[in-house]
Amino acid sequence: MKKLIIIFTFLAFCSANAEEITVVTEEWPPFNYTENGKVIGVVTEVVEAVLDKAGIKAKIRAVPWARAYKMASEDENTLIYTIFRMPERESLFHWIKLDGLSTRMYLYSPGSRSDIVIKSLEDAKKYRIGVTRKTSTHVFLHSKGFQEDINLFPVNSEVQNAMKADPSVNRIDLTTGDKLSLAMWLKKSDLPPDYWKEEIFLFKEDFYMAFAKKTSDEVVERVRDAFQQVKAEGKLDAFIEKYMRTYQQRTPAPKK
Repeated sequence: MKKLIIIFTFLAFCSANAEEITVVTEEWPPFNYTENGKVIGVVTEVVEAVLDKAGIKAKIRAVPWARAYKMASEDENTLIYTIFRMPERESLFHWIKLDGLSTRMYLYSPGSRSDIVIKSLEDAKKYRIGVTRKTSTHVFLHSKGFQEDINLFPVNSEVQNAMKADPSVNRIDLTTGDKLSLAMWLKKSDLPPDYWKEEIFLFKEDFYMAFAKKTSDEVVERVRDAFQQVKAEGKLDAFIEKYMRTYQQRTPAPKK
């Protein structure tokens, strides 16, 4: 009898450690993005380290945000990152806060234009704003009374916003984003660093990864505990420092 208990315990342990999940994210450099066919980025490295620590196998896929969001909100054993925790999303996921990672979101206008004057969020309602579909800024602006096809125009990727703001196209007047990722998008698109100019601050958000509600509490807790271990080992700070160093090497210092 004792041998049977040992065998069943061993099998349960192997099963738990052989757990496989689906992991989805979007193209959002430098936090999560594809390079040479592999998803990398500072948050990607954190997620990989956490899943390894938790003994969970996973392959990370970068897909358009709306698709990633749908998968993670509906499918069992599906993890999404980097995601912001908002009231509209609260009941859809099991949330795991990536303590120490956050960003500030802003509204930007094309650097080539001087006719846009914004002192408040209410002023922005007079203009056409390009946002990436289903992202936090899309949800935030919608909650503030912005309406699609009137002053809110969703797209599938940040690159499309830059194209629509081109003077020869002129289909949007504003876009949203954080300073670091917007600078990297511009660099990847071979656009000048002053292509966008900052208008007003929108909000600050902490980073999370989140599991679909159908995912078991055991898996969620195992990943949550693993994150705390990775952070305690100092790996989180090392990942941040690595990518900040890379970013600083790629981006020239601003002129004074």
